[in-house]
Amino acid sequence: MKLISRKRPLTALATVLLLGLFSACGGESQVADGGIRGTGSSVGPVSGFGSVFVNGVEFFTDSILNEKVESNDGIDTEGDLNEGMILRIEGQWRIDGTGAADSMEYDDTLRGDLSNLVRGAPGEPVRFEIYGQQVVADRQTVLKGRTLATLANNDFVRVSAWRQPDGRYRASYIGFNPVFYGADPIELEGPVDAGSVEADQFTMNGAVIKFGDDSFAEGMSAEDLKPGAYFEVEGYKELAGGAIVATRIQLDDFRRYRPVGEDIEIAGPVSSDYNRTDNTFGLNGLTIQVTSATELDDITLDDLKAGLLVQVEGEFVSGDLVRATEIEARDGDAEITGAVDSVELSSNSLMIGGIRVAITSRTIITDDAADEPLTISDLVPGVDDVYVEVAGLQKKGHNGSVYMEATQIERESSGNTCEYEVKGVVTRQDLTSTTVRVLGLTLITSAAVLNDADRAELEILFDEGEQVVLEVEYRRKADTVDQYEALSVELD
Repeated sequence: MKLISRKRPLTALATVLLLGLFSACGGESQVADGGIRGTGSSVGPVSGFGSVFVNGVEFFTDSILNEKVESNDGIDTEGDLNEGMILRIEGQWRIDGTGAADSMEYDDTLRGDLSNLVRGAPGEPVRFEIYGQQVVADRQTVLKGRTLATLANNDFVRVSAWRQPDGRYRASYIGFNPVFYGADPIELEGPVDAGSVEADQFTMNGAVIKFGDDSFAEGMSAEDLKPGAYFEVEGYKELAGGAIVATRIQLDDFRRYRPVGEDIEIAGPVSSDYNRTDNTFGLNGLTIQVTSATELDDITLDDLKAGLLVQVEGEFVSGDLVRATEIEARDGDAEITGAVDSVELSSNSLMIGGIRVAITSRTIITDDAADEPLTISDLVPGVDDVYVEVAGLQKKGHNGSVYMEATQIERESSGNTCEYEVKGVVTRQDLTSTTVRVLGLTLITSAAVLNDADRAELEILFDEGEQVVLEVEYRRKADTVDQYEALSVELD
């Protein structure tokens, strides 16, 4: 099977407007005609506003009366949405990256009290539960007005998430103490526990759910409560006993991906590995078929393993079978933390510690202490430095230069002006006895610093063809603007 691997070129840096100065440290081509590329549904996290950005498309919502969002979770209009919320849009999208929305639909995945919080090392995913349902939050999760470090047991949260192959949910968005959440405060999604169904109750991940005949959505009944089947439950908690009283039981969030029209854009974690026998893999309850015409953007078939976050554009063939026209990775393999050196508005990019960070229509920009949406202009350094944490993907431009494409940028209230932390994929050629190159930036180092990463272990991984990711702390050398030195190098 011959597959097309497409690399999107970097925007030419002809007339560049540089905003901000270095801090002193002392010591795919678009077609102009705007033709229709697809008509159907687009399901993915919201990445921006001024219209609504989903899956890299700017959907205009003018034709929707009062910009209404179909939801029973207190999300009534476009103004109630937040970045990271997984939204379903029905409409059409064009070659030029814009689209027209006919309808918008949102549904919380989980809503309730957070418990059993498990925090790993800084930068590592955080795990917690909502009434027994396990959730994973990582650097790509959007938290409004909070951070992963400030998550706490007993927080009342709303979560928009994807279900992973292991049954856990990967959070795309977490909101805290929502003022509006519809008529019922609690929302759960999960499987019916084996042997738990009784005349008026069952358990879901150990949580007791009580129901009546009027608890079920139209066309459903208690007979549908089969062990292992996933459902969505909305309701409230009993004052005594702690059981959840279900006011509505319906099919789970996979209904987001029902076909409307021929085309679909979807983001989510791969649910089953790519099968070379029938050229398919699983995604969000759908079967994705790969053909010789499928375009692979910075991804290979071997990368399509369960759990990898990807974006797929394709067309429904029949039932839940989608023929993919394009597949690209959306799981981050790169990070950088530090002060913004400069902003290049002409190319929608930042320079952070000598590393170029590209901002796209899928980049989510937030603040760790504010709720208002941000744009690239809010990252321009002025009298005060601007500190950010960036998660994204390592990319290579048409000229071979390596850069980072940001999936999420979080502006921070403070930071270290002179030091940076970076994580990226390296090859054997990126390491010498005196330098290490990460995300296209060459850092001066020493054998002693590199020994912290266990050079012998690195050589074994290179020989075995494994992907090697290094975490590096570094700083700008004294009295220079373009030379940097590594302080520590560790294997991720």
